[in-house]
Amino acid sequence: MINIDRALRSSIRTGKVVLGSNRSLEHGIRGDAKLIIYASDCPEHVRQKLRNLEVPVYAYQSSGRDLGAACGKPFPVAALAVIEPGDSEIMALLREIRGVVNE
Repeated sequence: MINIDRALRSSIRTGKVVLGSNRSLEHGIRGDAKLIIYASDCPEHVRQKLRNLEVPVYAYQSSGRDLGAACGKPFPVAALAVIEPGDSEIMALLREIRGVVNE
């Protein structure tokens, strides 16, 4: 199991990540996003839109405030899209997502 917070910080530092539910949706619709992560307190209608995309989606187990802090930001982040993972292990979450789906 990977340390999600560490992988997020590394991905933001070395790759390309967009923050915010609207931007995450845009990149998901365009097909640029490789992975979308949303906070536990992300509004349900936004979660539904994110889940309907053809992009893997991961539910972060804490609030948007915690997700923002994990990203090194002083503000809440409801959702983010990983465009390029950089040197991080963030894409290992795909194995966890698929593992849950296959059980």
